[in-house]
Amino acid sequence: MNSRNWQASGFRPSRRELLALAAIVAISGLVALRLIAEGAPLGHDEAAYALKSRQMSVGGSSAWYWNDYRAPGLPLILQITWLVQGTEPFLRLTVWVFGALGVVLVWFIGRTLFDARTGLIGAAGLALTPPWIASATSVWPDVPGAVLGLAAIAIILYATETERASWWILAAGPVALIALLVRYGALIPMGIGALAVMIWRYKVVQRSWPRFLALGLITGVGSLLILTVPGVVGTATSPWSSIQLLKEGSGLPITQGIRDYIRQADFIIGGHAGLLLIVGLALAALYAWRDPELRARWTFLMGVTSTTALVLVLILHGEYRYLSPVFPFAWVVAGLGLARASRRVPRETGLLVAAVLAVLIPLNSMSSAGQEVDKLSERFGELRVVSRAINAEHGYEECGIVTSYIPQVAWYTECTTRRFEPTPVLTSPFFESPQADYILFIAGGKRQPEAELLAAYLEATDGVFVETGDPNAGQFEYAVVYRVAEEG
Repeated sequence: MNSRNWQASGFRPSRRELLALAAIVAISGLVALRLIAEGAPLGHDEAAYALKSRQMSVGGSSAWYWNDYRAPGLPLILQITWLVQGTEPFLRLTVWVFGALGVVLVWFIGRTLFDARTGLIGAAGLALTPPWIASATSVWPDVPGAVLGLAAIAIILYATETERASWWILAAGPVALIALLVRYGALIPMGIGALAVMIWRYKVVQRSWPRFLALGLITGVGSLLILTVPGVVGTATSPWSSIQLLKEGSGLPITQGIRDYIRQADFIIGGHAGLLLIVGLALAALYAWRDPELRARWTFLMGVTSTTALVLVLILHGEYRYLSPVFPFAWVVAGLGLARASRRVPRETGLLVAAVLAVLIPLNSMSSAGQEVDKLSERFGELRVVSRAINAEHGYEECGIVTSYIPQVAWYTECTTRRFEPTPVLTSPFFESPQADYILFIAGGKRQPEAELLAAYLEATDGVFVETGDPNAGQFEYAVVYRVAEEG
């Protein structure tokens, strides 16, 4: 069924189709719950967003861990979590809801542009892609931002399926601005997607230019206000200025992202889901080459996928989660290729293959994503142990800690936490209130004092408060907390 017939007949997916979609979301939910239940410690950025959400809910200071280049949208969304319980599992589960919504949107786009089978296969592929699972079960804004941006593009796509765009295309504007508030970088894939739609359907744009002009004004003016005007999102400087300073301070070459993502290729496109993605993309290219009617839609989707991937790889680096906006469109294309190929397979054989894949891929994806979760446990497990020991002693009383892992320690101890300085400063006003009570070290951790500076900090202590792990085991395998000597 083509998209025009689909829209003309109304939104009428069959009960079997909806049950299949529900099963896909349920399986992805079980995989996500399994990873969340492992209870890995929060990473640096996770803790920063978690702390900001806690500050919004119960108060406290955001100094030393929150930067103006971070968008406030995710902490605002996480306020829902605090109505139930502000703990790591609930925070991560809230983010996963967006991951599930992304799966539904891939089904919607695949069904709109092609057919139900394409939508379902694409949705299943995204739901079980390890980088998507790992990103959607972490307190990061990448998947929520990508999904909200995808929703804005989906609105534009559906609104332009007829000869003239519907006025409700304007709904894409507020959705896009919410996506921007969740992740400032969401503007890039949204812009690429929206531009691609307008190029592909330029005749619709010509006939409906007032509506597109209104949409452009809503998103353009709103984006400028959010990014360039200080104070609009509660920051002292504009987010754009902070992002520029961050970029200048990094000093990384433009090719850094290429090297980083090549090193992570085994996780990004590895495993059973990655293999199916590659096969599906190749098959889709073959079918588009043979079928001129299919070619325009394939060209649009591959244009968005490849351009978004290239731009993000060149301007961002280091973490697979930054590629979250790429996977949904890639899986719509792969879903097309796999759906077309599945029609050439006998029904009995197809059902058998589908049953086998339904068992193997979730297990493989859960294992692959679980390895990423385990890395957090390896890095910060001991840190969480000693942090909770500090919190157990101090409870909710004022407490000061010096450490290089500021957000995580602040999250687990609920104490005022500050970084190491070039010269030891352990008293107010450096801490505002109170003075430092502890100094926390992690074996092999970043930004920790060495040599004379280390000796100066240790000289201000009166012994070990708590330690865990083995000091000879290697990086992150040992954590120790020293109690700061009382003045006088």
